[in-house]
Amino acid sequence: PETDDSYKKPNIICIMNESLSDLQVLGNLTTNEDYMPFMHSLTKNTVKGNLYVPVIGAGTSNTEFEFLTGNTMAFLPQGSVAYQQYIHEETESLASYLKSLGYTTRAAHPYKASGWDRETVYPLLGFERADFIDSFPQTGRLRSYVSDETAFNFIKRAYEKKGSDPLFFFEVTMQNHSGYTDKFDNFTPDVALKDGGTDAINTYLSLMKQTDTALESLVRYFSEQEEKTIIVFFGDHQPTDSVVEPVLQANGKSGATLTDEEQKERYVVPFIIWANYDIAEEQDVEISANYLSGKVMQTAGLPLSPYQQYLEEFRQEIPVISAEETRYADESGSGEDTLLSYQKLQYYMLFQ
Repeated sequence: PETDDSYKKPNIICIMNESLSDLQVLGNLTTNEDYMPFMHSLTKNTVKGNLYVPVIGAGTSNTEFEFLTGNTMAFLPQGSVAYQQYIHEETESLASYLKSLGYTTRAAHPYKASGWDRETVYPLLGFERADFIDSFPQTGRLRSYVSDETAFNFIKRAYEKKGSDPLFFFEVTMQNHSGYTDKFDNFTPDVALKDGGTDAINTYLSLMKQTDTALESLVRYFSEQEEKTIIVFFGDHQPTDSVVEPVLQANGKSGATLTDEEQKERYVVPFIIWANYDIAEEQDVEISANYLSGKVMQTAGLPLSPYQQYLEEFRQEIPVISAEETRYADESGSGEDTLLSYQKLQYYMLFQ
C-alpha cells in the first residue's frame, strides 16, 4: 500500500563543498594525522568514489551546473560560465524534476546572492526558495567565512521545519575558499604535511579536517532521524597549483610539467552518497559531475527523468566526460557518434 513507509520518497540533501578534495589522488601524502578520517572510513550504506569536475581552483558554478542539469562543460566554449551565459529562462534540472515529483526544493549558499548570478539562476532551475549570507548567523565563522558546521546546522533547521513533503536541499559551502596563507585568531591549523609542508597546504588540509568533523556530525544527526534521508556530498574543485605544489614535489612532479595523464588527476574530487537506511554499497566509483544526479536518483529508488535515462545509457559507454577532453572515448573513435548525439541533445536542452 502507498501508506507503507517503504514507498516514502527520501529527503535528498546535496552539499557541494567549496574546494573539497582528497589530494592523495596526486600521489603519496604523508601528514601528521588523517585529514578526513570520517570520509575515509565511511562504507556502510554508502556509495563513494572519484568525481571528475570541469574546473581547477575556481569556477565553482560550472561544477554546480553540471551536477544540477546533467549538461557537460565539455560541449561549451572554453572559459564559459554556464550560469551567467546560458541560464536565462526556466531550465530543466534536478531541482525542477524533483519538484515535479512532489519535493520541496531549497538552495542555500552562505555568501553573496549575486555570486555567479545564483539569485537569478536558482529560481530558473526550479528552486522554490534560496537563502544567502543574510540568512546565516554572524557568529559561526571559521577564518572569515561561514563554517561548514554552521552551514550544516542550517540544513538541520530547514529539515526540522519542512512539513510533510519530502525535502530536496542543495547547499554550496564557503568555509574552505582560498586563500590559505592569512592568519586568523579563530583558526589554528593542526594538520601538517610531513615533507615540505607550506602554510597554504597545512591550512588547506586542516580545513579539510574541519569539514570532515562537520560532516560526521551531520551524518550522525540524520542517522537518528526516522524519515528516510540521503546525503550527497562532493567537492567543486581542487585548490590551485600553488597550494598543491608541495604534494606534487614530494612525488617527484611539478605543476608546470605534468603529463596529460597526471593533469587529469587535478580534476578529481571525492563524492559520497550516504543514506540513513539500507542501500547497495559501492566503493571506488569513477563518475563525472554531469552524471551524478542520475546516480543519486537511482540510489534514492526514484524514477529517472527522460534526460537522466539517456545520460545513464551514455555513461555505460563513456563513464567519465570532461571539459579537458572527452575522456575514455575509445581510441578507434567509435565514441564520436555517441558524443555527437549527446552534444545535440544538450544543445536542445539549453537553447531549444
